[in-house]
Amino acid sequence: MGGWDFGVFQCEQNPVMCLWAWCVPGGICCMQVVDAKISDSENKNAAFVACLCSCFLGCIGATFNRYKLREMLTINDSVIMDLLWYWWVPCFAVTQEWMTTMNRQKNNHKLLIWQLIGAQEGGNGVRA
Repeated sequence: MGGWDFGVFQCEQNPVMCLWAWCVPGGICCMQVVDAKISDSENKNAAFVACLCSCFLGCIGATFNRYKLREMLTINDSVIMDLLWYWWVPCFAVTQEWMTTMNRQKNNHKLLIWQLIGAQEGGNGVRA
């Protein structure tokens, strides 16, 4: 089990995104949408599905998003653990996802969400 580049309780490595998830309404949803868009760039509906799941299905939807992200990043872990992390510490779980996705896809786990949203075409952003 495991395979994440960072542990659930290693949020201090990107405290701004942890605070984003904790304090911004819809912050977790935004982070999962960007993760889905970056990790599954071939699927044009990945971000839309991630948004719907996170917004309307709560921790079950976030667990589904985490499961799909693990598939895309080839991380071997348990769906039960995904659900429990989202039930107990959702802000930490989504920060773990964020840091691992940014580390693997952008080579920088300290990227902030506003550095990716709206980036110009051909840049480092979501709209690459």
